[in-house]
Amino acid sequence: GHGRSHVMPALVPPYATVPVLDGRLALGTWQSIALVDLNIDNPDRQVRLTFLAG
Repeated sequence: GHGRSHVMPALVPPYATVPVLDGRLALGTWQSIALVDLNIDNPDRQVRLTFLAG
């Protein structure tokens, strides 16, 4: 079933706030961004990015 798809957000939040400086992601040396999709029933996905000017 889809149990893993419902449990995953409880372990890993389904959002991230990442600062962007001079047009580049401001990540630490060992930091990265990973997209995890445990629902294999639907191969079509969309990723929504929102940029906030400060």
